Amino acid sequence: MHEEEQGSQDAIIQKIQMHPKGVMLWSKKMLSLFYQRCRDDIVYLDATASIIQKGKGRSAPFYVYELVVRHPSKGSSPVPVATYVTNDHTTASVSFFLASFVTDLIRQHGLRIQTRPVMFICDGSIVLLQSLSYNFCGVSLQELLNRYYNIVTGQAPEDSIRLPILHRCLSHVMKNAKDLCKKHAPKHYHLAMHTFGAMAQATTIEELEEIIVSAAVVFSRSHSGQKVDKHFKNLQLIMTQGGRTDIEDSSIVELDFMNDVGVTSFQHHFERVIKQEEGDKDGEPNMYLSATFIPALTKFFIPQAALWTGVLLELLSRQPHTGHHGEKSVGP
Repeated sequence: MHEEEQGSQDAIIQKIQMHPKGVMLWSKKMLSLFYQRCRDDIVYLDATASIIQKGKGRSAPFYVYELVVRHPSKGSSPVPVATYVTNDHTTASVSFFLASFVTDLIRQHGLRIQTRPVMFICDGSIVLLQSLSYNFCGVSLQELLNRYYNIVTGQAPEDSIRLPILHRCLSHVMKNAKDLCKKHAPKHYHLAMHTFGAMAQATTIEELEEIIVSAAVVFSRSHSGQKVDKHFKNLQLIMTQGGRTDIEDSSIVELDFMNDVGVTSFQHHFERVIKQEEGDKDGEPNMYLSATFIPALTKFFIPQAALWTGVLLELLSRQPHTGHHGEKSVGP
């Protein structure tokens, strides 16, 4: 069937692999649709795990990866423009899929495709984030996060804003947050979740700083005095003003949060900011003390702050090809 399709305008099967097992599917029509949609709308990289369960003596389960764009007609279902079925969930495997897709895009539409995509959203898997970063931004994920930091702090050239924006699906971020808060702030789980929700909605580095500093004082200081009281009230005010007091987490299934992207400029920045804020040195024991909450947040979430907060999303309006960019991080 693959041989029969080759050379056809409507050919869908592009590659068949034996080691690891896999098949890549897209057509010239889908390449054109991606090219049209990616310049002013969100592209999703979706991963569905274990569509074929591993049996005794059989190979690993198969995964389905899809690049998805929203349909040009409002109200119509999203359109998968490229599909990859494989039993290899690694950065190398997914990168090969995306690189093959980009190669065909360049053949059909030229090199400009490498700077055209505006925004990608995925579930937050390091495999997906690294693969998108390498193939659509041209750098490692860690380097991309450092470039994002320079952009949001005003240290980057104006044309850096043209970098595609990688963003994590909010529902998956909150699953990770639930796991973090249950493990590291169990006695003050709801306060920790609302604090995380406020961070996720921050739209500037300064706003994020304010929330993180207040959270660090409230959750990390051993004594409770005027400073803990001041920062606790500040968190309450931020949540109230932003309408962030109604997180409904009963439907959120916690998901392991330990996605380590390594140290980035975001982590260095917020570690400095936290250290500069002194806490109360005497007083009653701090009832909100959750000693491991801020260290875990700083190691596993802050390094990738640009991917799950709104600090980059406001920059979309500066790009010359704006389309449907009024929204926060959502799924397809």
